[in-house]
Amino acid sequence: MPLGWLISVLVLLPNLLWMLFPPHGSPAPESAPRGGLARLMEGLEWAGRLGCLVIPFFYRLEVKTGLQIGALVTAALALSLYYAGWARYFVRGRSYRLLFEPLLAVPLPLATGPVVYFPAAAVLLGSWPLGLAAVALGVGHLYVTHHSFQAWRRREPAL
Repeated sequence: MPLGWLISVLVLLPNLLWMLFPPHGSPAPESAPRGGLARLMEGLEWAGRLGCLVIPFFYRLEVKTGLQIGALVTAALALSLYYAGWARYFVRGRSYRLLFEPLLAVPLPLATGPVVYFPAAAVLLGSWPLGLAAVALGVGHLYVTHHSFQAWRRREPAL
């Protein structure tokens, strides 16, 4: 039975909770002015996100080689960082700033976690299409998240 779908579901779980329990206090920043590059990066992020969430459903999750073991360890560490960031957000009162605040010296951990997790998952599954989607997600997601953080920081300089 193909278990590649676990790759997608494990990343989505905290996002489902976020939909039920959105941030408190300081609201999300107003949309920053959107130029051509920002729109391109948003499109790249969404295309990568779609690929990263759909492609694993078509693969078997098997760990047979040393490379796959390394990829599994890397994916588990990235997912742990991601979950720790979400746990901090939920436990500390769901402040918007916690979506951006560094964790264990890792900047933007809720963006960095998936950006490391999906390339590792691509190696684990032996999927070059997932690898391409992971690169698109990584470039677009880090760009968009950084710009969202900068827009929020202009309004809330306490971070």
